Amino acid sequence: MDYGNLYDTYKPLLFTVAYQMIGTIKEAEDIVHDVFVLLENVDLDNIDNLKAYLTKMTTNKSLNYLKSSIKKREIYPGPWLPEPIVNLDENTPLDNLLKEESISYAFVVLLHQLTDLERCIYILREVLIFDYKFISAILNRSEQNCRKVYSRAKQKLQKIKPLKKAVREEADELAKLFLRAVESGEFDPFINHLARDVILISDGGGKVLSALYPIYNKDRVVAFLQGIHKRGSFQGQYRVVNVNDGIGILQQNQGEPVKLITFDYTETDLQHIYIVMNPDKLQKIGHNFSS
Repeated sequence: MDYGNLYDTYKPLLFTVAYQMIGTIKEAEDIVHDVFVLLENVDLDNIDNLKAYLTKMTTNKSLNYLKSSIKKREIYPGPWLPEPIVNLDENTPLDNLLKEESISYAFVVLLHQLTDLERCIYILREVLIFDYKFISAILNRSEQNCRKVYSRAKQKLQKIKPLKKAVREEADELAKLFLRAVESGEFDPFINHLARDVILISDGGGKVLSALYPIYNKDRVVAFLQGIHKRGSFQGQYRVVNVNDGIGILQQNQGEPVKLITFDYTETDLQHIYIVMNPDKLQKIGHNFSS
């Protein structure tokens, strides 16, 4: 068995499972690496379905990681956001890593409002399109139980998931409006696209100053954006970047990333603004998967 070829074949799938389950890049990479290390001691000729076997290993390792990090998540200062996958060069292989299985950053955020088991089964069923027999074998649960958990997860997400996303051109225009706003201080054109019940979530991880609670409704979000603009928080260099399978805005100071801003939008308005400022979640930007 050519383990190098095996790694190249299954890494995108296994990383997708681990990343969407736990929301951090390094830990997801570590899980995939551990799976392939363990695989070296396995007689692959005795495995009927290698894809199922590898996915099961990755899923179980992801669930174990989440169990071990519960306390850390509970004491996390302020809102926790998943680590964004940012690619500054569309021509690199990174751009294709999650091409088939990728979902938007905004939806990764929504997935983490589910329980670990709900998120796991939803990803396996809805994102990776595995059947219930496959999922049942991976998780050692009955097909009926998997169906019930999936149904519960889908109902939760339907309550908070926008029905129809904006197209790429509309997302580009929204990013341009935001860039003009931070450059000029004139936020009205951008504000006009905010939903009345828009929510802004910022994640500083206790390492940089950020809002300790989500900011709800249009008036408060506008006041927050205008307030931090007046204090100089938006000073720096900006560029539009690829975030997961969507668009984001990267703010840098002297070449160092300080904010990654993404939007959750529909054809009619902007539902959420996510601002990642935790330095630990920005340090890999530009060289994710530099293997």
